[in-house]
Amino acid sequence: ETTETIHNEQQQQQQSYSEKIVGIAELSWQPPNPNGNAPPFVLPYFMKTLISRYGPSRDESSLKKEPVGYVSNVLVWKTRRGRGYGRVLMAALEGIANMWGCDDVRLHVDANEYSGRIARGLNWNLGYEGVPDRGTSKNKEVGYNWMGPSMANQGLYLVDGVPLLYLRKSLRDE
Repeated sequence: ETTETIHNEQQQQQQSYSEKIVGIAELSWQPPNPNGNAPPFVLPYFMKTLISRYGPSRDESSLKKEPVGYVSNVLVWKTRRGRGYGRVLMAALEGIANMWGCDDVRLHVDANEYSGRIARGLNWNLGYEGVPDRGTSKNKEVGYNWMGPSMANQGLYLVDGVPLLYLRKSLRDE
């Protein structure tokens, strides 16, 4: 083989398609609970239904008494960010939730001004809206109105000591 042939083969290999994982995301059935994240273990669906119906921190803003589609762990590899992969992952999850028969999808996102800025921007651009606290906090006071109406209406909740926004997107034409 000539040097030119070897060089051409190397160029073709570099230009060939390769599959790489660029991100991950999770969709699961969870009780509509703005005051808590999904548990770190698997619960049977019937248990999630019982929690949805009788749990103390149910999302009172909706009359849902069944588990809802819940998005979590949306992560894009650091070197692949800014290329639209987050949008692709979210669209895939919303499509699956729609196939499952979900009317909407919910998620928690970091409320921190700096660390959560990009994820919040993505979710808001995709049509997610805050689920305001209407007294579902554990202390039964109307959550975060003391921070001003904008933050309270964005769906701010303190979950395990971490400020998170609880967001919802309808999958149905309203």
